[in-house]
Amino acid sequence: MKKAVGLIHSLHWPPAKKNDANHYTASKAVDSFMGALIDWISQPQTHGNLLIVAMPGVGDVGKLAIDAVNTELDAEPIARILHPTLPPLARLDENGLLVPPHILLSRVEIDGKEVFTLTGDAQPMTPEGQHELAVTVLELFEGGEVLVLAGMSAEAQRKEVFSITSSSSYRIELESMGVDVRRDEPKAGVIGMAALITAIGPIKNVKTSCTIATTVGNSADPVAAQLLLETIRKWWSLPLPVPIDATARLAAKLKEIHPQKADDMVSELSESPDSIYM
Repeated sequence: MKKAVGLIHSLHWPPAKKNDANHYTASKAVDSFMGALIDWISQPQTHGNLLIVAMPGVGDVGKLAIDAVNTELDAEPIARILHPTLPPLARLDENGLLVPPHILLSRVEIDGKEVFTLTGDAQPMTPEGQHELAVTVLELFEGGEVLVLAGMSAEAQRKEVFSITSSSSYRIELESMGVDVRRDEPKAGVIGMAALITAIGPIKNVKTSCTIATTVGNSADPVAAQLLLETIRKWWSLPLPVPIDATARLAAKLKEIHPQKADDMVSELSESPDSIYM
């Protein structure tokens, strides 16, 4: 894989254990860059490719969408990206092995095209950490395109999806594709890795945009996530799976609260798209 000269340093660590069948059978490559460790599972060519990114945020809209894509398309893990400013919570994996806090880079195939996804359970806890991870990601996809997915708090009756970008030339390209690129919102700006990846992209020779779905934002919002995926499918002509059944999720929740009246309530609520945000 092409790397920026003098910036990313390759190591090999540690020797693999033969009985770790689901981990590594040979020494693995680990890249170090700006405080981040890239723990490669395999090393495909990432430069010039398409990456879809979503981190936990308002309504977890983007993360729900990415998780659905990864599940439906049986995503192949490519690398774990570690940074010291990620929350220090190590979790047990499916094999009962303790895994350090990380964000996960995966690969899926969509309509015969290789597409990468990036998500995690948390963002770095400091501005410096978020900046360093954002630049690390952009280094990996130099010459490519990064779609960031996010949510924005709004009134329940407002259900919109729009994009923003930090490149005037890329904005023209997006608008020619039919993308609704806004110039006047989010009025308060964007925060976190979504903001930094999108804003720094042109400096690192990466086409970057942030596509945002409005959400009430009080809890995970599968309806907004579904709308986000459907919109990405249309604007980028990218046949992403849209497996989230928002009505089923609503029915399950209502049955917990009102077991005897759930079906009637779902029918009534589903008549109005606004009310499903409850």
